[in-house]
Amino acid sequence: MIVLVACMSVGAWARSERKSVVFDVDVHCQGCISKIEKNIAFEPGVKDLVCDLDAKTVKVVYDPKKTDVEKLQAAFAKINKTATVRTEAESATQDKVPEQDKEVNGKIGASVQE
Repeated sequence: MIVLVACMSVGAWARSERKSVVFDVDVHCQGCISKIEKNIAFEPGVKDLVCDLDAKTVKVVYDPKKTDVEKLQAAFAKINKTATVRTEAESATQDKVPEQDKEVNGKIGASVQE
């Protein structure tokens, strides 16, 4: 029982050591997205990467002990991409789901497999 509690505490501690940032990035096609995924995902400290071609954004989850926003922007610059930090207000607007996409056949999400 003590071991289980200790493992849960360590897991929660490890998750709290992560930060995320959303960048507006000059992407034009799937090739741009592939270039980002093949390079930025392997930068030191990057834990997760989510690219959105339609919104022209890249969300990066990272370990702040190993990298920071400036280093991530420099990594984008190395692959000739400009990455500007998206503000909280811009991110909140992007996260809003249109009414027609909220529910499909009683399930959440626009793409539902039957």
